[in-house]
Amino acid sequence: MWLKKVVNYFTGEDESFEKKGKVKFFNRKRGYGFIEPENMDRDVFVHVTSLEDKISKGDEVAFEVEASDKGLEARRVRLI
Repeated sequence: MWLKKVVNYFTGEDESFEKKGKVKFFNRKRGYGFIEPENMDRDVFVHVTSLEDKISKGDEVAFEVEASDKGLEARRVRLI
């Protein structure tokens, strides 16, 4: 895993660099939602365990993107 991060760093394909976007949907009861990132075509899944701040629909956020088995997932999500 660390080797992938090193290679991605030098090739510019690192998905962990900070991104910005807007919360498209977030369900507090179920603990998940989606973020519409700037400069990306696909929405990113976000789980309540990845939140640093309380978020709501329409909030501007900064986050890191990580690939998971089910697609892209936001990590370290915080309000900006």
